[in-house]
Amino acid sequence: MKLKLVVASMSLLGIVSCPVFAATAATTTASTTTTTTTTKHKHHHKMMKHHIRHESKAEERHERHREERREERREERHEERMEAAHVSYKNETSPVEVCSVSQANLILDETTQSLGREIPSFCNPGWYNRIQVSGGVNVDLGKWGNRNADFQGENYQRFSLNDAYLNITATVNDWTKAFASLSYSNTTPAGSSNIDRFFSSDSVHFGSIASDQFGYSSVYHDNSLSLEQGYFTLGNFDVSPIFVQIGKQFTDFSRYEIHPMTRSMTQVLSEALNTSGKIGFIVPMGFHGSLYAFDDPIRKMDQSQRTTDYGATLGYDQINDQFGWDLGVGYVYNMMAAEDVAHGVTNFTGGGYNSRAGAAAAYADMNSGPFMVGVRWTGAVQRFNRNDLPKHGIADVSSISSPFVTPVVDPDATGAKPWAAGITAGYGFEAFGCRSNNVYLGYQASREAAGIGLPKGRWLLGYDIEVWKKTNFGLEWNHDSAYSVSNGGSGNSTNLVTLRAGVQFG
Repeated sequence: MKLKLVVASMSLLGIVSCPVFAATAATTTASTTTTTTTTKHKHHHKMMKHHIRHESKAEERHERHREERREERREERHEERMEAAHVSYKNETSPVEVCSVSQANLILDETTQSLGREIPSFCNPGWYNRIQVSGGVNVDLGKWGNRNADFQGENYQRFSLNDAYLNITATVNDWTKAFASLSYSNTTPAGSSNIDRFFSSDSVHFGSIASDQFGYSSVYHDNSLSLEQGYFTLGNFDVSPIFVQIGKQFTDFSRYEIHPMTRSMTQVLSEALNTSGKIGFIVPMGFHGSLYAFDDPIRKMDQSQRTTDYGATLGYDQINDQFGWDLGVGYVYNMMAAEDVAHGVTNFTGGGYNSRAGAAAAYADMNSGPFMVGVRWTGAVQRFNRNDLPKHGIADVSSISSPFVTPVVDPDATGAKPWAAGITAGYGFEAFGCRSNNVYLGYQASREAAGIGLPKGRWLLGYDIEVWKKTNFGLEWNHDSAYSVSNGGSGNSTNLVTLRAGVQFG
């Protein structure tokens, strides 16, 4: 390598300073010739003097040539400095060239009412550097066992596309990012929101709950393609820990998985999807929090517009594959924010609510190597109005005069103060050709939540495997115990087994 550098250096010197070497060589030759002539051939003195005069003239020409080259270099450096100064001046004083759309295209956008919106064009090339796309498809199969237990959060469809989604993120600039999520699902929908479906006649028959009163979710849109989320984030964590999010998004209240095989009891009481405004912070050490506001999904009885709700959350996260953990708490002013809770209330009121009830949530997770454990709790911090949600659900309904008329709650009944909790532990390992495997076991419980469609207790066991890259199969078994008849349930124990096949891309 050193030899190559020497050769390259000599070559460069040969190109730049070849006249100098020529003069030196000529001088050396002349000296040698002079010595030889002096000792051996004195009659060559005249020829040597002529040769020396010739060499002197040649050296003068070479010197003039070198001077000319030096002058040329000085002029080139001067021109480069002038050009650089001109470019700098031009950049400071000249307006930046702006790409413009033709008048014809503007008129065409005007005819489709698209003026003022961002339209793809040659003026914004390089979109692939700023926009990322990912997604997935989850298909739930089987549903062996009791498919008419009618619990909120369970999917009873034999074959269902639980979630086919497409997520799009865009980096607009250093301070602005956008996110949109398209989703389609055809899970078990929730039934009528009127409690008359609980009765077979004008008299009360506890336990005769219709099989379509509750469903997988009141949050997701069934049998339709929807914009599930669409919001933008303002913030730059390299500069400030503060951020702002505005748009349709899942509320930062508790923690849960979107579109699981079976939605947990705490998820039923927590999950809220609203158009909201949120301001929060995330500091490098992992401490974070937020304040948010949105409109409730149902209105208050004495108001024509939906009421504005708000909430707050605080948390601390230490994310690490070897040992990580998180801890957080949240509060929401009105528990009606959760769509499943609002659905349970409208079963008794026929629409709207009478009084608000605040709610709180807490969560904690820990992982150590292949082991993980998660704990969740969500509950009301004050009792509901008994006409909105009685403590024992339909067991507190005294009568119903006729179909599709608001039921009459027993005047001696009290309002419910529902809560739910759950714990899940898992173990991850590699087997079957180094495939990622995970087995998990959990238990969930609720109280005073029969009117929302929850069981009193649930055991669950699950297993999933990544058979190929981003291709997963999962199996989950749920054993549910309903509330007793006197507490608003059927008193039955039921089982449900679900098989999921899912892929992700992006």
